[in-house]
Order: sequence, then C-alpha cells, then structure tokens
Amino acid sequence: MTKPIQVKNLILGEGMPKICVPLTGSKSEEICKQAGDAKAAGAELVEWRADFYCDLCNENALTDTLEKLSHILDDIPLLFTIRTKCEGGNIELSAEEYARINLAAARSKKADFVDVEVFGEEEKKKSLICQLQKEGSRVIASSHDFAKTEEKESLVQRFKRMDATGADILKIAVMPKKFEDVAAIMQATKEMHTYTCKPLISMSMGSMGSISRIAGENFSSCLTFATVGAASAPGQFPIKELRVMMEALHQENI
Repeated sequence: MTKPIQVKNLILGEGMPKICVPLTGSKSEEICKQAGDAKAAGAELVEWRADFYCDLCNENALTDTLEKLSHILDDIPLLFTIRTKCEGGNIELSAEEYARINLAAARSKKADFVDVEVFGEEEKKKSLICQLQKEGSRVIASSHDFAKTEEKESLVQRFKRMDATGADILKIAVMPKKFEDVAAIMQATKEMHTYTCKPLISMSMGSMGSISRIAGENFSSCLTFATVGAASAPGQFPIKELRVMMEALHQENI
C-alpha cells in the first residue's frame, strides 16, 4: 500500500492523480509568467524544467529565479528538474555540474522536489539523492526512454533498481511503438505498487500513450503532466481538458 507524501497542500499517493504543469521558458521573466499562468489554471504541482533556462549554470541567477517562483506559487510545491539530452531534455552536463546545480536548488530551500535521472553513474546518483534529502528536498528518481518501451518484466526491474537508490518517489516515462507497450508500463506500475510503499509515476508518451496520462488512478500512478502553453513532452493535454477527463473517469471508479 502506498504511503502518501504531503508537501504543502499536495498529497501524492492518495486519491486522484495530481496534475503537474511544466515551465519551459528560457529567461526568468518568461518562467515567472508561466508560473503565474500555471497557478491560475489550477496546477497542483509546478515543474521548473531548468534545462531550458539560459542562466542554469549561474548559481546566483538560479537561486534568484527559485526565490521568485516560490513567491509566485506560494502553497503550490515546486519540482526542480534538469532533463538531460540523453533522456529527451535540452542540455548536456557533466556529472559534477549536474550534481552542483541540483544541490544549489535544494540548498535554496525553494525546491520542494528535485528530479534525479538515476541511471548512468548510479553510485554518484545515489550519493546525490542522499545529499538532496539532507537539504530537505524530496527526490523523484526518474528514467525516460523516448525511443522504446521495454517488456513489462524489465520495467518492473527498472522500478526496483530505482527504489534501491533511496529516492522518495519513482518515475518512468517511455515511448510506445504499439498498444501493447502502453499496457506494459501500466501493468508494470500496478505490479510495482504491490512491492513498494513509495508513490509511483509512470506514463506512455505520444498520442498512442495518451490514455496513461488520464487513467493513472487505475494503475497506481500518482501524478500526471499537463500544459498551460508549451508542452515539455509529447502527448501532454491542456490542463483543463485533462482535469475534465480525469474527473469523469474518477466518478466511474467510485
């Protein structure tokens, strides 16, 4: 059974999946404008996709923007994410620079959650997760495959390796080539739900996988991503449309 995690007014792992809106601006002013729009649209969590930020490696600028976002969002938690190019993101960084920037975000005390891509130099990532948690951030261990979807058994094993890192929440996103791939990630998440008490996040990307962004309540995925403006991954719905579909499905489950 999932042990819910509460940060500010957000509870992950209980009830309907919560809706997260990503911010993808390149400059602080644009990012802050997007944050205001996300709040007004009813986002329950906001993700700053900092790999799009032009001053990412400038710690002072980074901290200043985090401070501004925290003020705008108020009781809405902030997820800090650097998505690297190898996992579909917008930047390449050394392991040392990746760790330094993520730790700077955590030390600002404005990043309630930090996303860590756990595969590749896994021992360093486990150490980073521990350091981030000591700074007070909850860690989402993530893995993204924009090329394919593995078999269900491989996805379960991937979840279990992520669980062993000590992260608070586990997230896998994959790209389907056939509908059976969509079923595989949904089934793997449901199976992992019986293995761990940690909240799980999973999705099948693109139009083929769109059902996974709506129906997370049925296979134990606690968070889904929606747009207010530009999407950060293929297959994301506008937040208002997504909420209507999720609420309709939730009523059927009651």
